[in-house]
Amino acid sequence: MNLSVFKHGLNRESTFGFSCGRCMSCCRNKKIQLNPYEIARMASNLGISTTEFIADYTARGTILKNREDGTCIFLETNGCSIHPDRPLVCRLYPLGRHIRYPWIETFSQFESEPECKGRFNQGGTIETYLETQGAFAFMRAADLYLELLCFLLETLKDKPLSSGEADRVLETVQNITEGKAGENELKWIDMDQTIADFCRRSGQPVPSTIDEKMALHITAVRKWAA
Repeated sequence: MNLSVFKHGLNRESTFGFSCGRCMSCCRNKKIQLNPYEIARMASNLGISTTEFIADYTARGTILKNREDGTCIFLETNGCSIHPDRPLVCRLYPLGRHIRYPWIETFSQFESEPECKGRFNQGGTIETYLETQGAFAFMRAADLYLELLCFLLETLKDKPLSSGEADRVLETVQNITEGKAGENELKWIDMDQTIADFCRRSGQPVPSTIDEKMALHITAVRKWAA
């Protein structure tokens, strides 16, 4: 389900406020694409590995599963069962965040669904709203993984690869960004598996926090590309 844009070209200082009515209409019929940090946060919430989370809770590796009726797999009677670790897109609603080269950030405000009981207000700014939603750590992670994808594409251009090798790397990056991950792409997305392989080869211990794991995951992928 696509939402219509009501306002665009907004920034963090733009006036904005939204109070959730807990109607949960925004938790239905959405295609939510996840990055490795978001997967790690939700996996930690459930007490499972990212490998298990990808297998059980995603479609094609990066798309959060919905039930047959279109509701999010984590939507329960009282709301989101993993609310403290929900993805960035859920924290932003009804905003969209856009990054374009050279790292210029803008926001859009979407029209909410007809069933939405949330209320807009002018009581703050986009930045204060993001703070109340705990969005900054997720935004930083999203930027780091976007930077990593750009690095992979730049590396592809600079390497003397055969046309077949270049096509395969480019296809990998496109599949990840479009939520069409196959078996090979899943190995890149799976933070726990990537880190376990990297630490086994390098002889270093596996980090304990998600932020540390994310940093090592990015390092491991960069070394693979180099």
